[in-house]
Amino acid sequence: MNLMPIQIQPAQPHHRDEQAKLVHASLDVWHRTRLNMDRFGRAWEPFRFLVDTYAALDPGCSVVAVDESGALLGTAFYHPRETHVGVGVVSVNPEAFGRGVARAMMEEIIRIAEGKPLRLVSSAMNLDSFSLYTRLGFVPQVTLQAVTLQVPKDGLPGASTRLRAATMNDVPAIADLEMRLNGIRKEKDYRFFVANATGGWRLSIIDKPDGSPAGFLAASVHANDRLLGQGVAEDDATMHELVHGTLDQHFRGSETVWLIPVGCTGLVRQAYGWGARNRETHLFNVLGDAPPMRGITIPTFLPESG
Repeated sequence: MNLMPIQIQPAQPHHRDEQAKLVHASLDVWHRTRLNMDRFGRAWEPFRFLVDTYAALDPGCSVVAVDESGALLGTAFYHPRETHVGVGVVSVNPEAFGRGVARAMMEEIIRIAEGKPLRLVSSAMNLDSFSLYTRLGFVPQVTLQAVTLQVPKDGLPGASTRLRAATMNDVPAIADLEMRLNGIRKEKDYRFFVANATGGWRLSIIDKPDGSPAGFLAASVHANDRLLGQGVAEDDATMHELVHGTLDQHFRGSETVWLIPVGCTGLVRQAYGWGARNRETHLFNVLGDAPPMRGITIPTFLPESG
């Protein structure tokens, strides 16, 4: 690939297949060449789910990097919220690694944020991305371990029965809980999960005796993207119930992935006790104001809205 100047522009609907191909290629090549892992297979089509989810949740909130010929060099997604801007997956064409494509896209997202804090999850095993984000001023806040579990077809014994499905009426209280505990607000996400236009989202809540939420946990049960998160709870015990109950109710007989803060040792032991295995380590990073995270927090890879 020749070294034509890089141009950053808003992504258009006709870019979506190419964005999905690029996200797949970037992840696949990096994991195969750096970690010797064939984690993502050879099919790019499952990654349309990611691109389509971002387009439905935050229309128009992605950028592409192109050269003068129009060839796609990179793509990145962002999620404006009340208190901050979340940064989604940032992907670069493997043939353009080392050309400053990711930095150019991130600088554009920082400009778009207009001074709001930016929040993102990055791989702790990718020194290139670690260097990029810290050079831009991001500061790691929490170390996370991604674990994967094949849930038995008969479920996980002893799951809590206190979980219930959240409704639109619950969304303001859920957002208030996250604001009180973590100092951020992203009500839009929780409305998106409850609306569940694709049928693949779940949002569970546990109530306190006074009817206010003690915690909540979202999940994606889509065939191409089985994940736990986002979730926040007042204490370890509540998050334990949420994770246990969500896995038992929605993931029987299937494999799922979730992120656990390494400091939440009870949640880590719980996962190991079920047979979960570590997949990768990650960092939760913030550029700008970073309110203390007082809640027990389970981030996610989709949507990465902070």
